[in-house]
Amino acid sequence: MNAPKPGMRVLTLRLPLLDGRLHPFTLVETHGMTLLRAIRQLRGSLPATRLDNFMCHAGACAACQVLIDGRPGVPCSTFTGDLGSQISVVPGEHADGWGPLRDDSRRMHRG
Repeated sequence: MNAPKPGMRVLTLRLPLLDGRLHPFTLVETHGMTLLRAIRQLRGSLPATRLDNFMCHAGACAACQVLIDGRPGVPCSTFTGDLGSQISVVPGEHADGWGPLRDDSRRMHRG
């Protein structure tokens, strides 16, 4: 990883792998980064996680609700700048009725 510019932080996201274990991933925080953007930045070059697909990307549906450092939240409207540099993200309870729709969306996006 390249060294961050002055004023930028290095974040460690602990994300669940498919076997359920939390694995630490490191990245450089950018200005205005949301937790969703951080997760998406990691996706593609790292092992698959359970957090690989989301719905509206705007915090409107709560289908992506997860536990962020043990508290419920939505990664698409949570800014990394409001969190510590060590962030744990695990699956959470989803809004009533959205679970099956989210699962359908995952199947469509995976082709």
